[in-house]
Amino acid sequence: MPQEMLREDSPARGATNQTRRAYGLIRSLIRSGFLVDDEQLVEDRLVKTMGIPRARVREALQQLAAEGLVERRRRTGTRVRQEYFQVPVDDILPWHTPPGFAVRQTDNRVVPSGPSIRSRLGTHDTHVGLVEHVFEHVTGSGVEPLGVRMAYYREQYQQPKVWQRCPSLADAFEFVYGVPLGKVDTVIDAVACDTDTARVLGLREGSPVLMREQVLRDVEGTVQEYTFSYYRADRVSFPLSSAPEKAAL
Repeated sequence: MPQEMLREDSPARGATNQTRRAYGLIRSLIRSGFLVDDEQLVEDRLVKTMGIPRARVREALQQLAAEGLVERRRRTGTRVRQEYFQVPVDDILPWHTPPGFAVRQTDNRVVPSGPSIRSRLGTHDTHVGLVEHVFEHVTGSGVEPLGVRMAYYREQYQQPKVWQRCPSLADAFEFVYGVPLGKVDTVIDAVACDTDTARVLGLREGSPVLMREQVLRDVEGTVQEYTFSYYRADRVSFPLSSAPEKAAL
């Protein structure tokens, strides 16, 4: 027998998830760019459009303020505080890349490979190349670091010292390795920020960051890079679009 659905205004409604719903909806509006930096959030409008009580909307806004996404002030209300960057899961260039988005090399040297790196790269070399880049948003008010990426690669390849503009992952891959990018295997974890990464990203040690581990193969299936990227969880998300797999008949 099908279960009867409860109306939102039913006495038996699940009020405990209302704050979570408001938080998710407002955060999505900021992340997707529907709400932009310095835009005012009107509580009456949020309450009406979401159909969620004012007290729960305020709880959600307080949570977003604690994360630094909005700023709440008496008399002036609530405003979006920061721009959000959507970086596709298989790229390094954000969607709708804003002016001033840049990449800067901070390290490039030869390091011992170790069993894990050799296994990932499919090599027996005892040493490999290591290149590190920081992704930044440069504006008139300063430079804001957003992420840092370390890539292990076979040391016979040369990494450019400077990119005039931040390339896409596919463009950078083909420029360095001379072959088109094929498959990208990705794992994303939420981790606590270590001391060095916190310093680079301008965060407190232990702050949550998004760690993206990737194995990059060329179109012939050869692994060319093994990478670890760390992005600010309060400023970056990884959108992914995929079609559902059809069940075999």
